[in-house]
Amino acid sequence: MTSGDSILPTLILPYPGPSDREDEQDIFVYLRPETNGVLAESTILKIVKEANVNQASIKLVFLANFPGEFIVGKHIVEQYYAVKLHFAVSGKAAFTESMKERFSNWFGIRFEDAPIVGAFEALEILNLEPEQLFDTWVENHNVCIASGQNVKHYGDLFIVNYDIPALIHKNSKNTDIAVMIFRTSMNYVDFKQLVERMHDALCLNGILNPRFDAARAFHYSKGPFEQIKDGVTYLGSDERLGLKLSDLTFMRYLAARGISEDQVRQVLLNPIVYVRNEETLREEYIHQYTQFDSFQNAYHKFLNIESTAEIIHHSPLIVGKDTGAKNGQG
Repeated sequence: MTSGDSILPTLILPYPGPSDREDEQDIFVYLRPETNGVLAESTILKIVKEANVNQASIKLVFLANFPGEFIVGKHIVEQYYAVKLHFAVSGKAAFTESMKERFSNWFGIRFEDAPIVGAFEALEILNLEPEQLFDTWVENHNVCIASGQNVKHYGDLFIVNYDIPALIHKNSKNTDIAVMIFRTSMNYVDFKQLVERMHDALCLNGILNPRFDAARAFHYSKGPFEQIKDGVTYLGSDERLGLKLSDLTFMRYLAARGISEDQVRQVLLNPIVYVRNEETLREEYIHQYTQFDSFQNAYHKFLNIESTAEIIHHSPLIVGKDTGAKNGQG
């Protein structure tokens, strides 16, 4: 990748560093590439301004434009969705025993007998483009979430991570995205209500089809560990900032309680984890396991993790350029 200034992120509001307050968290919001960036960005910021009556409960602490060429050159999307990409490619062969059981219980069909395919194989079988597969709609009962992977029953097929080909395809050298960080003392119950208002405003402005939820227009960190993942992905990818894992708010919280950066990198790299539940181990996906949790609840849940499912062994954004082999081992 070339290093010309033209392809580096444009920093509009620089990151001020982590918060020292235990009641504050940093929630990342980034716009999807297909969104009308300027209008969507102003719409979201207007909703935040209206909600922030006392100018203290939520404030914008980072705003930057990430060029598509930078995102593609750093392989940001592939690394962010590395585990989901693995399942989208491998399909049925990648399922864990826990996922097989979850699948059978949800759909009422033996896993061994089901025509389960990864999203990329589904494109070939159905002769669809990535966006066409992404836009296929089914009832909720035809979508199963197993260890963080979605399985959609469409026609005669059960398609694993149907959205991944489109997510990768949409991020091209010609698609820039806006990235924001909101530092807030709001809990996730209140923040989800704010997201609902953002959704309504985006629909009202014709940016988003009311049929779809807000995730079609923007992503936001839905839990403390996802906040770290988003920070590593976007703040960490811009080497000019010189940021370390310890410069992220939730990592600072964990470090103060004796959790090491390597422990956190391990679950970020391989988020399918095994949690001690009395005498048994239960399989969980770290981001679902801690979704919408407070820092305190996410920390206590993290203490119950005994191991990870080793799938991904290298990711420069998470473990650094030279430490992937060492830190990639669970």
